[in-house]
Amino acid sequence: MAEEKELTGIERELVLQYLRDDNVPVTVSLESKPQQIDSDLVEGKNQGPSSDSRVSYGAIFPVAIKSQQMKVLDQGIILLQSGDRTIDNVVQQFLGKQVKVQFYFNRLGLYFITEMKNYSGGLAIVVPKSIKRIPDVQISHNFDFTAKLSYFNDDSKIDINCSIVPSFPLFIEPKWGHIALENQLEAKNILMDAVNQSKAGIGAPIGNGVHLFPVCNFLTCQNVEENSAVEGRKVPLTVIYIDHSKIVFAAHKNSSDFLMKDSEYDLQLEFTFKENSLLKRKISIKCIVTNEYAKNSKKCYVAEYSTIKTEDERFLYERFEGKVLAS
Repeated sequence: MAEEKELTGIERELVLQYLRDDNVPVTVSLESKPQQIDSDLVEGKNQGPSSDSRVSYGAIFPVAIKSQQMKVLDQGIILLQSGDRTIDNVVQQFLGKQVKVQFYFNRLGLYFITEMKNYSGGLAIVVPKSIKRIPDVQISHNFDFTAKLSYFNDDSKIDINCSIVPSFPLFIEPKWGHIALENQLEAKNILMDAVNQSKAGIGAPIGNGVHLFPVCNFLTCQNVEENSAVEGRKVPLTVIYIDHSKIVFAAHKNSSDFLMKDSEYDLQLEFTFKENSLLKRKISIKCIVTNEYAKNSKKCYVAEYSTIKTEDERFLYERFEGKVLAS
């Protein structure tokens, strides 16, 4: 990871002036993971801290604060003003906690860590002396990856070669910040709908929900690549997330009838190592579509592995987590 370089005193003053004058939106998130969230209780994990130390599921993700909801004082204090009720309820849970505030200055990502404080009119953020640059994350894999989904229709085998697009890089942990700031409020609504479905017992439990970040991103993104070699042919499914236990497919309108919830499919994964293209790793998995999410003309399918060899599970874990799976 690249070094997180701290701004000089002069640079900090320029940034504060920019925040005051240019109506810059920011995102605010908890600096450290909470001990327990409400969704833990939904899945039966009811042991842990008291309700006073719990936060809602929505509070574990960065919250986008529009410029209209902020007033930046000359002293380097950001006053948060009431706006969207849902956002206000989430941000209120940050009171007295260390938060991470992120924003862009001339396309340069910056952040600082501070405590969310109270004042007579609401909540306030004091900008500390230390403001740091968000380091660029270089994504590099020593392999190429392909995926193919198969099923039978009237005794005929149907193969779907899934596409991979650069805007949804695989084998890295998705971040909420990958979603465009202007889409984050809409994405948060989709996320909370998914949480509510899980609470109502619809579909499979969502676990830590990390795989829902690319789902929310895909459903709210206005310009998602579509791959079609032949005009008029159905667009193939796109893989937007994969780990050692599940895979997420995304589809546009003319391919949204490919998969059915609770149906099982054959999944073929192939890794070709760049140092030697003759070195390949092929993995055969059976997967079941457990959850689906749709908006307008787009749909996402979450498929969990129903049958996978132990050595293949280990291989995928090491590709995604970058560490060895314990025996």
